[in-house]
Amino acid sequence: MRKIILLVFGFLMVAQASEKKSDLTPNQALAQLLEGNKRYITAQSKHAHEGADRRHELEKTQHPFACILSCSDSRVAPEIVFDEGLGDLFVVRVAGNVAGNATTGSIEYAVEHLGTPIVLVMGHESCGAVQATIGGGEPKTHIQSLVDAIAPAVAEVRKKPGDLVANAVRANVQRVVKQLRQSQPILAEQVRKGQIKIVGAVYELDSGEVRLLPEK
Repeated sequence: MRKIILLVFGFLMVAQASEKKSDLTPNQALAQLLEGNKRYITAQSKHAHEGADRRHELEKTQHPFACILSCSDSRVAPEIVFDEGLGDLFVVRVAGNVAGNATTGSIEYAVEHLGTPIVLVMGHESCGAVQATIGGGEPKTHIQSLVDAIAPAVAEVRKKPGDLVANAVRANVQRVVKQLRQSQPILAEQVRKGQIKIVGAVYELDSGEVRLLPEK
């Protein structure tokens, strides 16, 4: 009986730890991300939270302060570009930074169960998924699901002046941000209450800078 009580108590302690909310407000969390990116682009990265002590600290729980939805592109690694370490970011990566059901569910988990106050949707320059969508064609593979998700953004900017790929990258990020903000029941409600912010940005491959996009 004593062993059962101890096991139940241990489970409850882990469950309560996993429900701990971040001490940061959404604005503070966003500022921390941008500060980390500034360290990265100025070659002053701290590379914190990467050692054995941090691994042991995270054995039973995690409290990431930000959720990042980014492209799977090998040149865009959120932990590096924001100079964060183990347990700091809850990262969801998919080509074209699109938000299907599994992606949205992952973000809901970060917000609802881990208490992350900021969700950043990050596209990047010269995105291959966006370029494939612009190129057209009918790929008979699962890539078509990415093309279908990005196609409305391409259509939105196809006749606008400027570089089509760059415009489509921005439009795609803004569409995903809007989609997540309206996602019921979790994300839309927490946005309405001011408990989280969902924002968009584009990563510049040359400079390494993450530039926030205006809200639409």
